[in-house]
Amino acid sequence: MTNMAPGWYDDGHGALRWWDGARWTEHVAAPDPEPAAGSAPEPEGIDALPPELAYAEPATPLVPPYAASPGYPGNAAPSGMFTAATQPQKSKTWIWVVAGIALLGVVVAAAVLIPVLLLGAAVSGNSSSSAAPVAPTSADEDAAVATVELYDAAWQDVDCDAFFASTTENFRSPGWPDCATFEAEAEAFATSVQNYQVSVTGIESGEGAITVRTSEAFDSFVDEAGNPADPPVPFEEQLTYTLVPEGDGWAIDNVE
Repeated sequence: MTNMAPGWYDDGHGALRWWDGARWTEHVAAPDPEPAAGSAPEPEGIDALPPELAYAEPATPLVPPYAASPGYPGNAAPSGMFTAATQPQKSKTWIWVVAGIALLGVVVAAAVLIPVLLLGAAVSGNSSSSAAPVAPTSADEDAAVATVELYDAAWQDVDCDAFFASTTENFRSPGWPDCATFEAEAEAFATSVQNYQVSVTGIESGEGAITVRTSEAFDSFVDEAGNPADPPVPFEEQLTYTLVPEGDGWAIDNVE
């Protein structure tokens, strides 16, 4: 079996696509414009995979893997954290615009705008989410939150035991049925991000399930165009984990 290292490769359809070491992903980068006749070939460092690994469009379209990635919710694999490292996010420029308007308002009419400034500070502290962190209100909710934290740690630490302990077989089977598959993708994720922070913004208990919503912020070494970033680019996304009873605790059955 051919074993190619993770990287950007020509997928044979006129685009550069990310190969994660085991399979093609949904991440595509537009190649440089076609060279003029007689000019140099495609950019140095871009290789084509062997014919047996040539990319073919899947029967079911790929969707972003983590919303944790590193899988594809709603497709052949569950959600996971790798997309957190590679998926483009909206610019946070608007936060600075709002802050600037608020500060100008203070100079013009401080007494009137004090409540607005306080609200603006709260929004800035939560980046793209204004929801404040929440705490569990029962033993089951506390166990569910601990499971989500274990899952996130599994991706960051490339810990297969933690990954299996925090997820159901139904969640793992489409994309990460064994440790070898999980560790290959987790390794790529762990080297793509830093300063990963998870904040629980909502918990809902239902019959036979608990939903945990999070705001997850991190610095990515891949920019919005899919290119290496130095310094790393800050990102934030909101995720929803669905947990079901398993054994003596709770396990993640879906992430979106």
